[in-house]
Amino acid sequence: MNEIFRVSILIILYFLFSNNTIVIPPLLGPSEYNSVKPNQIYDPKDQKGKGKPRIPTSWGGGALTQEEKIVSGFPVTVFSLSNGAWIKHRNVTLKSYLIEVIGADAVLATLKGGVRVEDPENRITLTASNANYDKFQELVVLDGRPTLYYYNNLNKLTKVTAPFIKRYMGENKVVLEGGVILQDPDFTILSDNAVYYEKDKLLVLENYPLFFGDKKFLTGENASYNNDSKVTSLENKSIIVIQSTEVKDDKIKKDKTDSVVIPENEPVEEKKPETKEVTSILSADKMESLTAEDPENNLLVLSGNAKIYREDFEFHSEKLLSSGKTYKTIFTEDRAVFWEKENNIRMTGDLFEHFEETNYTHVTKNPYVEFLSKEGEVTSTLKSVELERFAEKKEIVARGNVVLESENGIIRGQYATFYEEDKKLIVEGKPTLQNNSGIINCGKITIFTEDNRMIISDGIGAEKVVK
Repeated sequence: MNEIFRVSILIILYFLFSNNTIVIPPLLGPSEYNSVKPNQIYDPKDQKGKGKPRIPTSWGGGALTQEEKIVSGFPVTVFSLSNGAWIKHRNVTLKSYLIEVIGADAVLATLKGGVRVEDPENRITLTASNANYDKFQELVVLDGRPTLYYYNNLNKLTKVTAPFIKRYMGENKVVLEGGVILQDPDFTILSDNAVYYEKDKLLVLENYPLFFGDKKFLTGENASYNNDSKVTSLENKSIIVIQSTEVKDDKIKKDKTDSVVIPENEPVEEKKPETKEVTSILSADKMESLTAEDPENNLLVLSGNAKIYREDFEFHSEKLLSSGKTYKTIFTEDRAVFWEKENNIRMTGDLFEHFEETNYTHVTKNPYVEFLSKEGEVTSTLKSVELERFAEKKEIVARGNVVLESENGIIRGQYATFYEEDKKLIVEGKPTLQNNSGIINCGKITIFTEDNRMIISDGIGAEKVVK
């Protein structure tokens, strides 16, 4: 009896360690695959003691059939799994109605019907009708309405579809090709192709992808979008178009003698201000946009030939920072040019600040104003230490060493105020006018910038020009 037992043990050991023997892993149900330990996973290269580093893999299902097939000219054993079929590759789980596994070590597999790829570590899920799995390339190719789902740090869902999706599990990336459509709470994005880098939560797009947001459109030759940080980057011929609703300016001036008598008990109907739709176009070589939960905290950095175009003004600088719901708060420390079209003025300075909430503009570091004719020609130039523009009052105030140059001569003073509606500039603070006739000292000089007229008043005195 002992001899028979010893022979039986030797036969079993021979088949276990024979190179030609296929060891079939245990068939596990859907609820059991998470409990599989590494030493339960079959990999023939480990048993042969050579080959690439082991890739932990297991598979199972509620039903199993086995048959021999010829694949690419080689005889292989194919296991057909159904009733909750799954493959576990490292921490990634592949599920389908039917899975055909080639070889007990699942070198290749075909998934048919209701494919689902789950990666809880990277918080992504992919779905499709069919898929092909390659163990050693760590690749899943999805076909049949494939879709990528992932969540941001606020647990908001992003959905990305494309005709062709490839998941590179070893590189933690997803490649989408053939017409990509992304949908999340902030944007709908259309692109030819895209790559999603799972660890960085970054979607990279090329060839002028189109971003559609709430009254906002973005594009550029190259782009990236991070739905965790809400940062969108655009490079090369970058453009943002913004639609906003603004209150119309009331340009009708009432006669001071006009009066309207309203009966005492007559209710006064409050007139709602008229509004208008305004389109703003922002362009630059490179842009970085942060979409905040509160739109008033939105940020936009424009670098390289930065420009803002609106019906009422244009703004140019090498680099600028813009913020707010419609990006109307502007800051730059680069040379900036602000052209206010309605009043034919152009403000320039090396430090430019514009605050949307108060409609206030502050310009320092070599500031000056150019007054333009209706034809756009420069009629006069105003320089000072600092400039302030109060849009609600429609006034520009210049302070410190004011110098106005025009064809009528050079005017100097300590401060000046330009009234945009009347197109007139008043220079005060011991102003002087110097021209070919001499120097005139006075208390106030009023210049009408459009037709270059001036009125000199308050203590006029004259002295000869010293050559």
